Amino acid sequence: MHLRKAKKNDLDSVYKLIYSATRRGKILKRTQDDLRNILHCFWVAEQEGVIYACCALEIYNKKLAEIRSLVVDPVKEKKGIASALVDHCIKEAKEKGIYEVLVITNRENLFRRHGFSEQLHDQKALFLRP
Repeated sequence: MHLRKAKKNDLDSVYKLIYSATRRGKILKRTQDDLRNILHCFWVAEQEGVIYACCALEIYNKKLAEIRSLVVDPVKEKKGIASALVDHCIKEAKEKGIYEVLVITNRENLFRRHGFSEQLHDQKALFLRP
């Protein structure tokens, strides 16, 4: 397994991973235009030139970043790839002096193992879709 920052020519592979995960109800949708604009935020895992996992660290300001779009091809799951991607995002945030890293997930156990904790305590996050 080789982890690296995403490059422009990785766009189609990252989009396919995310599209497949959204169809399985695992993550939120991202358009190709959206991904094109933030591809520099992504880490990818590849083997023999094939990208099989991705994760983004979107930095909003010096205080806050968010880990988003964590996807591992189902064939490669349960091999520590998701953990390795999360580790890279956390390391990048620390190197940039980011104060807090946010994640919205249904994979609570994975993120708790990396030091994340619930901060809202029985409060609900609300979203507006214009």
